[in-house]
Amino acid sequence: MRDDVTAEIDKRIVKLYRGDGEALPVVYSNDYAESGEAVLGRCADLGCPPFHLVTVSKLGWDRNLSPWTSAPVVSKNDHFDGNAPEYLKWYLGNVVPFAEETLELKDPVSYIAGYSMAGLFALWSLYETDFFRGAVCASGSLWYPGFCEFALSHAFRRVPDGVYLSLGDRENISKNPALQKTEAVFRTLNEQYARGGLAAIFELNPGNHYRDTDLRMAKGIRWLLTR
Repeated sequence: MRDDVTAEIDKRIVKLYRGDGEALPVVYSNDYAESGEAVLGRCADLGCPPFHLVTVSKLGWDRNLSPWTSAPVVSKNDHFDGNAPEYLKWYLGNVVPFAEETLELKDPVSYIAGYSMAGLFALWSLYETDFFRGAVCASGSLWYPGFCEFALSHAFRRVPDGVYLSLGDRENISKNPALQKTEAVFRTLNEQYARGGLAAIFELNPGNHYRDTDLRMAKGIRWLLTR
């Protein structure tokens, strides 16, 4: 039986999935609904190397993962409060120390992964901290107002080991003008990273935003850990 640990930190749920092995990398993620078990199952199916997984759920999705304030984009119920800088500081100051102490890790290689708004947060984090060595941005909300311009005009805090970008091939099919541009943003940023000599890849998956979410995350994690 795997030795998993669940804790509540500031009313957010942190779950640690201990990998089988020594000196393993750590993958951190934020989940709308905790899905660590499902992602790990998909990783096993893909033959992914072992790693420790840390998930954080029960968070203010739009509020905490938006990098700056914005008016609603997807629906009138969007709450893009721009609290990502504060949330990232909390994450690095609370989740990371808890995970490293509990899992008895010393200076592990750490990555960040996420889906949708959490994918946006994962990629944005590389511009804000040198802690993470790479990111998985699976169906990330890169349509977020101003993000493409921000990414094109800023450098990562450290040269990442890898940046994995993926999107569903039907995610552009929308009446929303912002969402219609999503694939173009992904391709623009991937080309920018390639021109800079960075290890990056963009992958199109079949389906809309809600299809195979765990598989898309697992494919990104596998790519990061096997390149």
